[in-house]
Amino acid sequence: MVSSVVKLVEEKLKLAYCPTYFELVDNSWQHAGHAGNKMGGSHLGVLMASAVFEGLSTLQRHRHVNNTLKAEMAGSVHALELRLYTPEQFAQLGS
Repeated sequence: MVSSVVKLVEEKLKLAYCPTYFELVDNSWQHAGHAGNKMGGSHLGVLMASAVFEGLSTLQRHRHVNNTLKAEMAGSVHALELRLYTPEQFAQLGS
């Protein structure tokens, strides 16, 4: 079952970044008993390719996404692993 937090994060990221590739993984089960893990959706991994990231450094991309998810990061999302690429960079990963 996908938590409402995961659904909300997915919706917000897809709307903000119109990704050419998007993968969102809920890793909360790996943190059972951890203070930040309550009902799932607390530890997320995002792999995303978007033209929005063109010309941005890795740090700028992370800040951009963290700002997009500011409310979730202040609430139910405890940890966010980000792998963010331009569409061209992402295509080169498969090479």
